Amino acid sequence: SKQWLHMPESEMDNLAKNVRDSNLKLSLAFGIGLHHAGLHEKDRKIVEELFVNQKIQVLVATSTLAWGVNFPAHLVVIKGTEYFDGKTHHYVDFPITDVLQMMGRAGRPQFDDKGVAVIYVHDIKKHFYKKFLYEPFPVESNLLEVLPDHLNAEIVSGTITSKQDCMDYITWTYFFRRLIMNPSFYELDDVQSDSINRFLSGLVQKALGELETSYCIEVAEDERTLVPTSLGRIASFYYLHNGT
Repeated sequence: SKQWLHMPESEMDNLAKNVRDSNLKLSLAFGIGLHHAGLHEKDRKIVEELFVNQKIQVLVATSTLAWGVNFPAHLVVIKGTEYFDGKTHHYVDFPITDVLQMMGRAGRPQFDDKGVAVIYVHDIKKHFYKKFLYEPFPVESNLLEVLPDHLNAEIVSGTITSKQDCMDYITWTYFFRRLIMNPSFYELDDVQSDSINRFLSGLVQKALGELETSYCIEVAEDERTLVPTSLGRIASFYYLHNGT
């Protein structure tokens, strides 16, 4: 049956003469395209144009297509969530981000008001994917990686002038909200007030120590007041990492 072919057969026959890959030439006649890294660039271009212009209705592709050009489809079928890893010589799971990217191709904005994605998965992983799809993973904070630079910017602008200000500043961040909700992710043992204070105090001390080592700030004689240096102002103004 050639139900997936939406163009005159004679037109497709003429086009197929320019296709180098024999398997692709055969499948195109039925309105089914193939897309993978082994294809010649001209063959890939032909398949892409036919699918985008709805001349062929089915496209069998490798997972890398999801990260490349945007080819939306009404229905996306993910035939398995594993791939063979040549380095380890066994099958491993696709990263969740890859699965999401592939699912994201479902739905054509100009034609559909919804898209359909079907995932074929081993029975033992079925519950995990159901949970993951209906209860998305929380977004965690990466503030700790750049905390010294953020504190430096606030010290330069004058909104932070002491170690206590640093503590107060952190309590207004998304990081602090996630710390309370998911302490183990940030290596905090419990959420008792004393534990949180000790933990935050340690973070502030470490960040300020890094800024002092980088000559971005100075601690005044009272050992409380934080004073920005010329280097600190330059780092803040040009969005430079304090260790640059």
